[in-house]
This record gives sequence, structure tokens and C-alpha cells, in this order.
Amino acid sequence: MKKEILFTDGKYSIQRHQGIPKEAFHFLDSIAWGNEGAIYEHKNTEENIKLIKNPVLLAIFEGERIRATAVFCMTTVTTNREQFNCNYIRYFASSKEIRGKGVMKKFSIKVMELIREKEKEKTIYFACIERANKSSYKVVESAGYKPLGKVNTLGFSRFFPKTNKSIKQITTKEQKVEVLNLLEQTYENHTLTQFDSLFIKNNYFVIREKGQIIAGCQYHRSHWIINNMKGFMGKIIMNIVPLIPVINKLFNPKRFEFLAFEGLYFKPGYEDQLYALFEGLLAKEKLKSSMFWLGNTCPIRENILTKGKLGMIHSFIKDSDVEIMAAYKNLNETKIEVLKSKPIYASAFDYI
Repeated sequence: MKKEILFTDGKYSIQRHQGIPKEAFHFLDSIAWGNEGAIYEHKNTEENIKLIKNPVLLAIFEGERIRATAVFCMTTVTTNREQFNCNYIRYFASSKEIRGKGVMKKFSIKVMELIREKEKEKTIYFACIERANKSSYKVVESAGYKPLGKVNTLGFSRFFPKTNKSIKQITTKEQKVEVLNLLEQTYENHTLTQFDSLFIKNNYFVIREKGQIIAGCQYHRSHWIINNMKGFMGKIIMNIVPLIPVINKLFNPKRFEFLAFEGLYFKPGYEDQLYALFEGLLAKEKLKSSMFWLGNTCPIRENILTKGKLGMIHSFIKDSDVEIMAAYKNLNETKIEVLKSKPIYASAFDYI
């Protein structure tokens, strides 16, 4: 695995890795995510990183030890059929050994400079920062990133999800082209649109009527451990909910397993079939809860919220919104303003 030392300052260095070394997996497994809001651990990290398209790790080392990470994922995004190079940041994390010392802020600015300095194409850089994580927001902001828009976290749950024999798996090349054509039309007017995480493990499923797709989505199975939730209600959810029969099947902080949905599609007027698809997939995986992410101005979000009931899990997580922070290279202000005016497309895989 190729490694390059990009910058050194005293006992600290910034190293670039093409791919993710084993020590980075160990580091990320030790991280509790969040700050002033919910604090949680991702338990599928290594499996998920191996599925990322073209990952590049920039890590801050103290001697031989990793103290902070940022995984840059290179892809192409589309807005109104115009394509842009894109680097989005995942696994932006620091160890407790350097927090509060100014190291993260100082070196993060340098990391952002290094990743941008040689780029010659029109490129968007963005990071997803939880609304309550003020320290990460300030670090990214100090590196020249500015708000692009907000993404809402939504939950869907059923105590007793029903199986649905109408659900069909998308497996063939022709079927995948059919789905992509529908999604490209649906999200044509969105920004940051990319479908890199669709069809992972062939987990895109649809419901058809007279041969036509009327609802569809991809799911990723995920496992978190929730260590803390903010406020009085957070304490109740953490300490009381796990003791209540039936409800504790929706949410167990020590082992919160859920489906993450993305690539949502429904034919206009068939929003109820998307709910039926969600429920059938929960039944298929023998789970009760799911999450998905949509830009707060996304028309699909409005339709989903007004056409059915999301379930109890949504009330637990509905305040976990995300700020999309972005920087640009070789884009003029007019183009940037167009990007900011559009609803954001959010891939669930980027959040798990």
C-alpha cells in the first residue's frame, strides 16, 4: 500500500495512504462519534470502508501512532446533467490525546490545503457534520469550508413488520439500467447526486405494477452502539426504553441494528408503496428499525412526511440533522450559487 509523508512539524506528520492501512481500521474502531448530541460507535467500519470508491487516507501521526484521520472519497457528482469531480470526507476523527490542544485545527487546515493544491478540474469538496458537533464544524469551517445545505435524518420503524411478496430484487444489468434511469430523472435537479453505493450486495429492491417499477430503494444493514443521547428525553431513551418490552426491539442502545435506505424512488401517487417496501425489507431482514437521509428541501422528503407515518424510531432521531460543508476548486461564484440553490442528494452509505 503506497504511503507518502506530505508534511512534518515537530513530532507530528501528515501521511497520505492510497487505500486504508490496518492501523487505521484499529484507530477508527476506537472512535466514539458525535460530540454534544448523540455519541455512538460504528461497528461495520472495516466492512464499509472496503466498499468505498477510491479511498485516500490523510492521517495525522504523532511519531508512529495515528492521532487523526480523514478519508477522502473521489467520485463524480451531477447537477442538472453537469458533472463535477468530487472529494467527500468520511471518518473525520481525532483521538482524545490531541483534542483541545489545537492540533486538529492546525493540521486539518493543512490537510485540506494539500488535498486541493494540485487539482486542475472543476471540483467540489464536502464533509457531513452533525448539527450538534460544534467542534468539528469549527475545524472544517477554519479550513475554508462553508455551508452548502442541510440534510435531515429520518427514521422508519414497525413493531411487527409485514412480509411483502410483491418485493423483487434487482440483479441483472438491464434491471439496474432501468433503476438508474428512473433515479437520474428523479434527482436530476439535485446537487451532489451520485449512485456509487447502489446495488452493493445486490440489495436494491422494487415493487412493480403491470411490469412497471412503482417503488424502489437500496438498503445497507448497519450496527451501532449508542453511548449517549442529549437532554432529558435522551436519558429516558437510553435508560428506560431498553427496559420496555416490544419497544426495546425498536431500539437497543447496546446493539442498535437497522437498515439504512437510499436511492429512494416512487412513481408519483404511489408513496404508500414506498412505505410498504420499507416494511417488507424490515421483515426480510428480521429488524424493526431503519434510517434514511434526505436534503431538507428535497421534494421526496415532503411527500414521504405527508403520506404516511414513519413510526416511533423517528421521534428518537429526528433532531440529528447534518450540515453539508463544502469548498470548491475552479468553480466561479455563479456556479456555486446554483449548487447551493438545489436540494441535496444524500447517500445513506456515507452516514453509516
